[in-house]
Amino acid sequence: MSLIQLINVTKEYKTGSETIRAVNNISLNIEEGSFVTLMGESGSGKSTLLTMLGGLNKPTGGNILIDQIDIYKLTPNALSDFRKEYVGFVFQAFQLVPYLTVEENVMLPLAISDQKRKQKKEIVFSILEKVRIKDKSLRLINELSGGEQQRVAIARALVYDPLIILADEPTGNLDSNTSKEIINIFLSIVSEGKTVVMVTHNKEYTKHSTRVIELSDGKIIKENCTLFSSVSDAVSIDKKIITMI
Repeated sequence: MSLIQLINVTKEYKTGSETIRAVNNISLNIEEGSFVTLMGESGSGKSTLLTMLGGLNKPTGGNILIDQIDIYKLTPNALSDFRKEYVGFVFQAFQLVPYLTVEENVMLPLAISDQKRKQKKEIVFSILEKVRIKDKSLRLINELSGGEQQRVAIARALVYDPLIILADEPTGNLDSNTSKEIINIFLSIVSEGKTVVMVTHNKEYTKHSTRVIELSDGKIIKENCTLFSSVSDAVSIDKKIITMI
């Protein structure tokens, strides 16, 4: 059974008397433990699709099932709980709180948790170590480079140990070397069994995907343009990745 199932999903927006169909009757299955990249020109519908997968943007028509849960049939409170348990978000603009430290930014989603502070800190430090920024846990965000800030954003997305990471142009504000480091972190995450769905304009970053889906005008026009059946296959092609994970 696929982890993510989209069934005839459509999203329309009204602009005056005009109706814009951002996503046009898409059906799609995504397997658990895969690294999927969504590609397409601006306005192709890829970011809209990503927000719908994350329970943030209700489709006009169709159904989205994650782990066999029809997420937009949930009550608002249940949908909020679903996002917390299942989905972590990573954005191009990082969306970190500048006056908080690295540790505090990553701990922020745990504010509503009933765990003790010691437990929360243990979770945060474990994740910061995973993304290799634990040594800067007390730094303020504006004291970090762009790549370091994105590592913090990824750590924050992982704090509830979600099954799915949704990343919208996570390398868009980074140089090429730093971008490769971020992609390698995603590869490491997928190697642990999580599923990553990433929007990108850069074809270079699709070479390590298990699946590439290209959109245009809200429709899938091309998919499965990958040489690899698994992330481990992709990693084996480029041994240099191993040194960065």
